Amino acid sequence: MALDYLPILAERAAPNRPRKLRRAKKVAWHPLSRPLSEMRVSLITSAAIREPGQRPFPHLGDTSHRRISSDPAEGELCIDHRSPVGADARKDLEIVFPRRALQTLALKGLVGSVARDHFSIYGGGSDHEAIEGQLAPALARLLVRAHVDLAVMIPY
Repeated sequence: MALDYLPILAERAAPNRPRKLRRAKKVAWHPLSRPLSEMRVSLITSAAIREPGQRPFPHLGDTSHRRISSDPAEGELCIDHRSPVGADARKDLEIVFPRRALQTLALKGLVGSVARDHFSIYGGGSDHEAIEGQLAPALARLLVRAHVDLAVMIPY
């Protein structure tokens, strides 16, 4: 069962006023079609993570994405999200982008394989039409082209 964390965040938005929540028009939850041990998996994080040579995420409200190598040995990553709750994530990006953990699951045979690329977006935006109408379909097309069976969203 998925954790419905948005109402919790909205409730605890102090000292700011509570955030207005908006539900997606179409539920994106879908049951697994086969065992996880047979699936190719990709990560999507909303922590605005990028590789050093990529264009920085400019600010809250950005609806672009960055493609990130799944190989943890590919070097350091940057985090552009400006949330004050991200102190721990800035110390260890594995908290919000568990590339090493996913690789370990694949090595143990619990996950079929790890996709070559993962993706990062800037979470917390309020342009829901752009997120649902442009960003989500663009990510879905990239995942389909990469033969990804399961995308795991890691909220920030």
